[in-house]
Amino acid sequence: MRGTVLAGRLVVVLALMFTAGVRAQSLATETVQAGAGANTYSAEGVVEAVRSSVIGAELAGRVTALLVKAGDRVHAGQVLARIDERIANQQALASQSQVAAAQAQLSAAQADFERRQKLYEQKFLSKAALDRAESDYKSAAAQAKAQIAQATAAGVQTGLHILTAPYNGVVAETQIELGDMVMPGKPLLTVYDPSVMRVTVNLPQSQLANLKSAAATVEIPGAKNPTLSIAAGNVIALPTADPVSHMVQVRIALPASTDNPSPGMFARALLPTQGPAATSRITVPAKAVITRSELTAVYVVDGTGHASLRQVRPGRRQGERIEILAGLEAGEKVALDPLAAAKQR
Repeated sequence: MRGTVLAGRLVVVLALMFTAGVRAQSLATETVQAGAGANTYSAEGVVEAVRSSVIGAELAGRVTALLVKAGDRVHAGQVLARIDERIANQQALASQSQVAAAQAQLSAAQADFERRQKLYEQKFLSKAALDRAESDYKSAAAQAKAQIAQATAAGVQTGLHILTAPYNGVVAETQIELGDMVMPGKPLLTVYDPSVMRVTVNLPQSQLANLKSAAATVEIPGAKNPTLSIAAGNVIALPTADPVSHMVQVRIALPASTDNPSPGMFARALLPTQGPAATSRITVPAKAVITRSELTAVYVVDGTGHASLRQVRPGRRQGERIEILAGLEAGEKVALDPLAAAKQR
C-alpha cells in the first residue's frame, strides 16, 4: 500500500515538472541583460518659464473688470484687470485741494515777508519781527512742497488700480473673479513669456564632475517637438547643491520659439558625461511592454515557467527596444508575448 502511494506521488511530481517544462518551452522569453550605454546620464525634470511674473494688487479694492482668462496671449502694456478706483480718485482730489490751500498760504506768507522786509529797511520794524515773518514764509513753502508730494503720490495710486501686462506673454492663471475684494500683496494673475523656456533637472553631485561641455538631448513627450538637441552653451549647472538631497540643479535653455512646451510639462534630459559610462542600461523588446492607462508593465517568467505581471518605469525608446529605468534586474526573463503570458498565469 505504501509503495503504491509513493508511486502515485512520483507520478504527480513528474507531471508537474513536465507541465512546467512545457509552459517554459511554449512561452517565448528573453533574459534581461545590463549593457553599458553611451556616456550619458538620464535625468528627469520639468519645463519652466525663464520669465514668469505674478501680478498682485498694490492697493485694496474690488475687482471691477477682468479682461483676460487663462491661456490668453497678451502684449506688453495690455490692460488685464481693473480695481475700483473711486476712493483713490477722491483722495487725489482731496490732495489737490490741500495743495491749493498750501499754495495760498505760501503766497500770503511771501507777501507778508516782503512787506516786513521793506519796513525793516526803513527802520520801522525790528529784526525779531522780520525773522518771524521769514520763518513763517519758509514754513509755508515747506508745507506747500509736502502737499505737492502727497498729491503726486495720490495721483500715482490712481494708476495702480489698472493692472497691465509687463511683457508679451501668456496668461498662465487667474486667481480672481469679477467682484472679488483684493488686498495689497494678493496674487491676482500669473503671466509668462512662452518664447524663453528652459528644462530644469537635478543631477547627483557624484555625476557633476563627469559633466562635460557638449550638446545635450531633451525629450518632452507630448510637445510639438518631442526631441530637441541643445547646444553646449545652453547647459548650465548651478554652483550650489541642495543640502538635503545633495543634488545640483542643471538648467537647459530651449530654443526661442512661440511653440515651446508649456511650463510644468515632464521632460527628460540626456546629459553627456566623460569617463566611465554613467549608467548600465537595461532594455527589453518593445513588444514585451504593455501599457494600460498609467500602468507600464512586463510579464516576468520565473524558473518554473510561471509568468507574473510586474510594473516597470520605462525610459526612452531606442528603435524596437525600450529602456527600463526601474523594475527589472539583469538575469530575469521577460515574456515576449504578453497575451500568451497572461493566458498561462
